[in-house]
Amino acid sequence: NSMVLKDDVKVVTVTYGNNVALYDVTTFDLLRTHSLPCVVNSASLHIDQRYFVCGGEDLYVYKVSIETGRVLESYKKHFGPVHCIRYSPDGELYASGSEDGTIRLWQNCVGKHTACGSARS
Repeated sequence: NSMVLKDDVKVVTVTYGNNVALYDVTTFDLLRTHSLPCVVNSASLHIDQRYFVCGGEDLYVYKVSIETGRVLESYKKHFGPVHCIRYSPDGELYASGSEDGTIRLWQNCVGKHTACGSARS
């Protein structure tokens, strides 16, 4: 289970079971809950608050629309459950850490140039 609170964002992200819940930190009101196809260990909200990334027991990393709950992207590159996932402060990248001992960096917008390089076609 995971919880993330950012100073500049008024939303807290909480994972439990196969759910990711978003709460308003000033009122503690539940804003949204989204179910994923596996137990979710960690989630991170993008700075524009339109989507979040999460990962869990099925080895996948998911990018999910907050508005619709639709999985926008999913990647299976880890060989063990994903235990931690976080966006960079600028929202350009996110990192996932797995039980397999690896940390992977992902571009939020594939193909966009970043300090880590760019995607190849």
